[in-house]
Amino acid sequence: MFRILTNLLLTILLLSCSKNSVTPTEMPKPKLLIGLSLQQYKNTAPGLDGYLEGLDYAVRNGINIFGMSPEWNTLETNPNSYSLQDNLANPLNLLDPDKTKLNSYILVLKMIDTNIKSVPDDLENLDFDDPDMINRFSLLLDKIFSEVPSIERVSYILIGNEIDGYLSANPNQLQGFKVFYVSAIQKIHALNPKVKVGTIITFNSAKTNPTLFDTFKYVGDFICYTYYPTDEQNSIPWQMRPTNQVKDDIDWMVQNAAGKPIAFTEIGYTSSSENSSSEVQQTEFVQVMFSSLKPYIDSKKVAFVYYHGMYDYPQGFCNQYAQQQGVDSTYLCGFMDNLGLHSWETGQPKPAWNTFVSEINE
Repeated sequence: MFRILTNLLLTILLLSCSKNSVTPTEMPKPKLLIGLSLQQYKNTAPGLDGYLEGLDYAVRNGINIFGMSPEWNTLETNPNSYSLQDNLANPLNLLDPDKTKLNSYILVLKMIDTNIKSVPDDLENLDFDDPDMINRFSLLLDKIFSEVPSIERVSYILIGNEIDGYLSANPNQLQGFKVFYVSAIQKIHALNPKVKVGTIITFNSAKTNPTLFDTFKYVGDFICYTYYPTDEQNSIPWQMRPTNQVKDDIDWMVQNAAGKPIAFTEIGYTSSSENSSSEVQQTEFVQVMFSSLKPYIDSKKVAFVYYHGMYDYPQGFCNQYAQQQGVDSTYLCGFMDNLGLHSWETGQPKPAWNTFVSEINE
């Protein structure tokens, strides 16, 4: 779902440009790096102003990190031809130009986006461990680290998004992608040893596909999950499990992280009655999520949490996402249309929002 948010943000940022130079301000390090997917609602002001209003609202309420998630094929539109200004430089420099709002940025570089292989067209038929594939990605990283202003604000880089989707459907690519992944980690560490590198796997796959999970959990600096507690045993898809199961899930994720910190690029709980939920259950989820994470935050076993998200998606919008991913939209749309902490229609907060704000500012 990061794919949709990136496209929305880029549409806005393309409309504006800022060349103001401001002396950076050192920000205090928070106890928890926490972000929030900043979807917009029906009456959001157009352009960059509307997006900045949303960011300011989030920051006032405790949000301190921002995530970017471009596909490789949008960063390298033709062989060795790069588009970094709109996809990376603008988000890094327009959203927080005086460096007083955000403590850090997260960058998800997507050559796999759930079910999609999103590499440049001329590399589409190559395996991930092909030397040409690895070399081209290495050149892209060189370009990013040498030419993108404020790239030093990125403290976490993820190689691929929900890689279990594509690799479960293409198991012959599993070991090849591991070779690619290890090469990317080594390259990024050489360019900036301070940057932590990982990849993203869904919680459900981590539990049910240990072969895939074990292939990657011993590599990288931390373990990053996407987590929506859906009932995989239910014949009806996208049904939510009871919130009293969340603590056990979080404990499992920490205990199976090979001693490394965990992180979430997506974590959330729909309020849709169509998906066995309600606004009360969504509020309970937020409470249980924070109480379950607290001991691990205190012991520095949580790198960051990126909640999904600020607003519900517009009705019908999930059909585009389902078509892109090649998945059935039945029940998915009820899930996505009610996933946010605010209503898309009115912009008003749901009960879970007040709980969310209270928890992150405790």
